[in-house]
Amino acid sequence: MTPDEDHHLASDLARQTGELLLELRNRVLDQDDSERRAYDGYDYWGGGVTGSLRWEGDQAAHEFLMKELSRLRPDDAVLSEEGRDDRSRLNADRVWIVDPLDGSNDYPNPNSSEWAVHVALVVDGEPVAGAVSVPGQNQVYSTLMSPTTRPTARDKPLILSGRSAVRAARIVAAEIGADVATCGSAGVKAMAVVSGVADLYVHGGWMYEWDSCAPEVVARAAGLDVSNLAGERIEYNKSYPEIAGFMVSRPEFTEAAIEALGS
Repeated sequence: MTPDEDHHLASDLARQTGELLLELRNRVLDQDDSERRAYDGYDYWGGGVTGSLRWEGDQAAHEFLMKELSRLRPDDAVLSEEGRDDRSRLNADRVWIVDPLDGSNDYPNPNSSEWAVHVALVVDGEPVAGAVSVPGQNQVYSTLMSPTTRPTARDKPLILSGRSAVRAARIVAAEIGADVATCGSAGVKAMAVVSGVADLYVHGGWMYEWDSCAPEVVARAAGLDVSNLAGERIEYNKSYPEIAGFMVSRPEFTEAAIEALGS
């Protein structure tokens, strides 16, 4: 296989998984129209159809990705948020790191697009190919893209952060004179920087490799800077797949953001 084949496979799998998830959500909610109407007052932690749909989406997307990777890349290892990690991946040169449904709390809400599918390939600890599908926006971002960092047209930079990890973003905002907004899904936030909707994504807490790997490799392909909050490169396929802090930044803001966080 050629490297191009891995880029295309990541993009195809992310797109197909997103389509599967949209079809599942529409089918389930159409069976209970009262549940669809209830999302005008959406409860993130609701039970009933809502809780069941989160679980069904996670499982259906995971099973699809595992089946396709087993068929198309039988010699590669896979680390999935929804799978059992037997650590055999630690002896593999090539490891697919996937989050079948990133932002599962937002997924059941038909009015929300803040969920994504992450598919990335890591070779010897380094992400080399990947894709992030944002099905609610009908977008697939991948390492097939050319760098697209254009000058921002905003009067003030915009930083995105998670709803529960906003302190680090506010520290950077105070340094560079930025606004801060929150939303779900690491992939959605990182791709907002890729698309130019935002200028930085700053996550000040712990996260897992499947949260950051595909967003990182796609953002790098788009010409953005990606690191932990100390400005260091992130290693993947570690024994325990956690990372401490994550930042995606337009290059002109990176140095000031890292200095602010270091102080």
